[in-house]
Amino acid sequence: MTYFVNNGVLVYDNEPIPSEELYKQGRLSAILNGERIYLIASKRPAKIHFHFHLEPSPHFSICFKGVLLNTEQLYSLQSQGYFIVNAERIHFVNSGVKAYVDAALGELHLPSLIKLLRAMYQEGLCEQPPSAFLEILRAKSKRTAHHEKLFIRDLYPYQKQGVDWLSFCMDNGVGTILADDMGLGKTAQVIALCCDTLEINPSARILIVVPNPLLDNWIREFNFFAPTIEPYLHYGCARRGVSSVLSEHHVIITPYTTMISDISMLEELYFDLAVFDEASMLKNPNAGRSIAARRLDTGVAIAMSGTPVENSLMDAWALSDLVFPGYLGSQEDFKSRYVHRNLSETLNTNLEELELSLRQITLRRMKKDVLKQLPEKLDIHLPVSQNESEKSLYTNIIEEMLNDAYGGGSGILPLINKLQQFTAHPVLLDATAPTDIRSLSTQSAKFELMLLKLDAIAQSGEKVIIFATFQKAIDLIKGAIKEKYGVVAGVIDGRTPNEERQPLIDKFSSQDGFDVLILHPKTAGMGLNITAATHVIHYCRQWNPALEEQATARAWRNGQESVVSVYYMYYADTIEETIDERIRLKQQLSGQVISVADNKETDKKIMLEYLETLGS
Repeated sequence: MTYFVNNGVLVYDNEPIPSEELYKQGRLSAILNGERIYLIASKRPAKIHFHFHLEPSPHFSICFKGVLLNTEQLYSLQSQGYFIVNAERIHFVNSGVKAYVDAALGELHLPSLIKLLRAMYQEGLCEQPPSAFLEILRAKSKRTAHHEKLFIRDLYPYQKQGVDWLSFCMDNGVGTILADDMGLGKTAQVIALCCDTLEINPSARILIVVPNPLLDNWIREFNFFAPTIEPYLHYGCARRGVSSVLSEHHVIITPYTTMISDISMLEELYFDLAVFDEASMLKNPNAGRSIAARRLDTGVAIAMSGTPVENSLMDAWALSDLVFPGYLGSQEDFKSRYVHRNLSETLNTNLEELELSLRQITLRRMKKDVLKQLPEKLDIHLPVSQNESEKSLYTNIIEEMLNDAYGGGSGILPLINKLQQFTAHPVLLDATAPTDIRSLSTQSAKFELMLLKLDAIAQSGEKVIIFATFQKAIDLIKGAIKEKYGVVAGVIDGRTPNEERQPLIDKFSSQDGFDVLILHPKTAGMGLNITAATHVIHYCRQWNPALEEQATARAWRNGQESVVSVYYMYYADTIEETIDERIRLKQQLSGQVISVADNKETDKKIMLEYLETLGS
């Protein structure tokens, strides 16, 4: 039987001959360009290699033994699974390679292309793609975010680059992990992305899922950066349980707890963009919140986490699979490839390919990378959303104060102390309450948020000073740090002898890695030099702004070579917010001298003024 070669394909009566039949024949004759040739069917699968090109647009070429396949060879390979070389041999590819050929020579949508490049590289069929592959494509597309109508604040240059990158990913349906270092403004970048999304598509729907203590923070950040966008808060006992209520809103903010309980309703809606703040909470793919998050119907998902890998490489798989399902393969495949019972075996695994793959869908900048763009001190004000039990207790204390104020205010100072104890931790008012770390987090949203911040600081191997007022609060924090991180935090308060204080600081400063000092702001808020710390947490707020400034200056002072992140934690819609506003006003009026002295009469005046606003 004589065949004809038509566009690289062997045909008989104008019908292509199946590759299986050709493979069985071994040797055959054919007519090529009017001349008879004899072809041998190679019995070994052809080892072809793919080359990826970015110019003029993303595409693949295919080589065999270092020689590029021509148009006819590519056509026959794609359509029939074989190609002819030198009019002498027919080379076949197996079904797995044929699938790669079909994908590489088909239409290349960006998410599919990213997966394809990784899979080919793992199989040894393709070279490593450029590490900044997505950024190169973004630059080629000249995509820059347009959020000027809705976003009213200025961004740092690195933040603008981040928003441009996120917007490009959003355009192309690529889920991503925003893993910038603490204090670099992940929230601002995401709000700018929301503005860009809504300016392009005013009917877009965006879901932002956050830890309970951060609900107020997100609402206020939207008000600060994009005041014309009014996020809908889906939370609390009064929320409606029907999706039609949510469908009326463009930006919806809900906590993880509500997402879990309302997932059946939430999955009825399509979200153009889903954002998961503090996404390390989703690192266990089998946990209820992770399962619920994967049930959401989303166009693009973004995980925000300054600590994308905390304890295990499975953390990386969980986050990447959330935002880009299937990118790192199945959970079982990932475990078998990268996770071993023996840590040394894991460390000996070649992780370069995994790191490269994660870089493709992760945006991570560290403070040291953008140091010249940052101020020396980052003031981060963190409003904390009270849980229901805290709201009730706070209301009871305020009612006591109002009653006292109506009666002349003679007992206001003890009540101020009671209120300050409550804002440190409700346990300080209940000697019978449990003090294990889980109970402490459940009873206090502020304590829970502090631990979230410590998680990130511990992961980065940096040092932190925590200022707390009451000795019992200091002991609770110290115990929780020991229980969670295995670190014995140094404490300097009224119980610490003078001769032991400097050795504690020296030890804190000299040893490498994560460490914590817990200081009383009045006992240890002045005279100490602790520039080894690059984070300061004001956990218990001082009613005198100058006291907090002096305390912050333990770390932010001459000799400090790094950016210092200062976290001011306060309960939203409480007296603590009033105090925080005074701190900010003091920063604006930094030329004025304010006394550092501890003045109880000033505290009383502030409290009475606050109570007066409640009554008006």
